[in-house]
Amino acid sequence: MRIAKKAIPTIICLAILAFVATSCGESPDVGSAVGNLAPEFDLERIDGGQLKLSELRGQAVLIDFWDTWCPPCREAMPHLQALSVQYEDELEVVGVAIGRDGKAAVAKFVQDRGLTFPVVLIDQQYQTAQDFGGIQSIPTTILVDGDGIIRHVWVGGQTKHAYEQVIRQVLGT
Repeated sequence: MRIAKKAIPTIICLAILAFVATSCGESPDVGSAVGNLAPEFDLERIDGGQLKLSELRGQAVLIDFWDTWCPPCREAMPHLQALSVQYEDELEVVGVAIGRDGKAAVAKFVQDRGLTFPVVLIDQQYQTAQDFGGIQSIPTTILVDGDGIIRHVWVGGQTKHAYEQVIRQVLGT
């Protein structure tokens, strides 16, 4: 009986250690909230080919859901282009076009504005928008770190400075 009473605290400590040890190695949940692993997508680039989010692992990614007819989206494009150039070695900007007016309209918009970052078309079922929390408003811009973790979400147009403040924190610069 005495031995059993002395063993109980040891057993409890071992159980707690086992729980902590197994919890520490868990990966974050996939989802649309800050702290979640960003959902995978594999979308058609307007310049040909496909773009998979997971292929950009190792660098931060700024994902912007937008469309050509949206005034705040249009206003944000110069900021996104400037950030893509300024942080070209550490940050990939990806425009996810809703494409209401079609691929040709998106391609013309990109060409007319000299955008050099990758632009993809959202899937026809809008599954990517659903995976990222059911995008309700554009622009919606999501910053993902080099490990694929969502670090910030902006809804609505932002200034370059607003984006850059958070980007610099995530990049550690």
